[in-house]
Amino acid sequence: NPNARITKFSRDGKFLTMWGVRGSGAGQLDGPHGLAIDSRGRLFVADRTNSRIEIFDQSGKFLAEWKQFSRPSGIFIDGNDRLYATDSESTDQPGYGYNPGWKRGIRIGSAKDGSVTAFIPDPNPVGLTSGAEGVAADAEGNIYGTEVGARALRKYAKK
Repeated sequence: NPNARITKFSRDGKFLTMWGVRGSGAGQLDGPHGLAIDSRGRLFVADRTNSRIEIFDQSGKFLAEWKQFSRPSGIFIDGNDRLYATDSESTDQPGYGYNPGWKRGIRIGSAKDGSVTAFIPDPNPVGLTSGAEGVAADAEGNIYGTEVGARALRKYAKK
């Protein structure tokens, strides 16, 4: 992806700034696939090809890199700074999505400290992609995953 950049606009659509270059170093991007903002205003980027989440301030200053959420395709942060990250592609097989030791699914944790506290495994771990690629959660704690392979929306109900 030669245009691995983040572009920021004002609420009325006026261009404000842009940052990012293609690469795998700190602050570089390769396959940014999802965005979310936490309660402190930090921007979390699901940098899927680099198997990490990168965190920036509102002006594009690199703050941190988190690899504990695997190969994130989608990302969502709720009002309590609970972070949901989907991995729809990790595989132990060489080739596309190669991410040995990681399993596809939804990882849940904290946007405050980066801890991972729960994992929902991909309900169909066979094939190139099947699990949730996009993710959201409602106020009752139910989690919703958008599945590309199945072209479906799956609800994971809170027990």
